[in-house]
Amino acid sequence: MKLLKYFLMTTAILTILLLGIYIYARYIEPNLLMVNRVNLESSRIDGHLNVVFFGDTHMGEFNNIDQLERIVEKINAQNPDLVIFTGDLISASKNLNVDTDAISAVLKKIQAPYGKYCVMGNHEYATLKQYSYKDLMNSADFELLVNDWLDISEINVRLLGLDDAYSGKPDKNLSDDALDGAYTIMMTHEPDIIDQMNIDNIQLILAGHTHGGQISIPFLTEKFLPPGGKKYVKGLFTVGSDGQTNLFVTKGTGMSTIPYRFMNVPEIVSIEIN
Repeated sequence: MKLLKYFLMTTAILTILLLGIYIYARYIEPNLLMVNRVNLESSRIDGHLNVVFFGDTHMGEFNNIDQLERIVEKINAQNPDLVIFTGDLISASKNLNVDTDAISAVLKKIQAPYGKYCVMGNHEYATLKQYSYKDLMNSADFELLVNDWLDISEINVRLLGLDDAYSGKPDKNLSDDALDGAYTIMMTHEPDIIDQMNIDNIQLILAGHTHGGQISIPFLTEKFLPPGGKKYVKGLFTVGSDGQTNLFVTKGTGMSTIPYRFMNVPEIVSIEIN
C-alpha cells in the first residue's frame, strides 16, 4: 500500500511538473522579451557607441505583428545609435501568410541616427520567390549588405555584411576590407563561418541563426542545432587567433519549426562600446 501511494504521488508530481514546463515553454517564455546588455571597450571609438541588434524574428505561423511592435518599442527604448538585423525576418512556408507592408511599417519606426542595416539569412533565400526582402527592408529604412561594406565616418566605424553561409555565397575574404584604425563590425547570419575566415582585423561580429538552441535540454539540444550554428550557440565569445575579436550570437526573438522556447528567452542585444 505504501509503495502504491508513493508511486501515485510521484506520478502526480511529475505530471504537474511536466504540465508546468509545457505551459511555460509554449505560452510564457515565447512572449517574454529581454534586453541583453554588453559593455565593450575600444580606443577606436571616440566617446561611446550604442549598437542594438536583433535577429530571427521569424514572422509567420508562430510570431505575429504584435510581437514585432513590442520588439521595436524595446529597441527604441535603448536610444540606439546604430541598429542591426542579422536575418530570418519571415519564416519560410509554402503558404506565406504575412502582411509585408505591415512588417515594413513597424520596422520603419525604429530610430537610429547612424542608420539601420541588415544581412540575408537562410529563410530570406527560402522565400525569394514569395516576397522581396530587400524591398521590404529598404522601405523600412534598412540598408542590406551582401558581401559588401560601408563606412560610417562620423563614428569611425566600418560595417561589413556577409552573405548567408547556408544558402548564399559568402565572401570569406570580406574581412580583408576591414579598415585600419576604424572600428570594424561584421554582420553574419550564421556564426560558425568565422572559423573559415581571417577575423583578426575585425573588432566585433554579430550573428544569429541558432535561437540559442530554442529549447535548452542538456545533451539533447546540441544534436538539433542548425548547420552553421553548432559551435557558437549564444552569448559573447572572444575569438580570433589573437583573442581580440568579440563575437555575439543572439538567441533571437522568434521561433521556427516548433512553437516552443525553453531557457532561451527572446532578446534584443544592446552593446555599449566605450
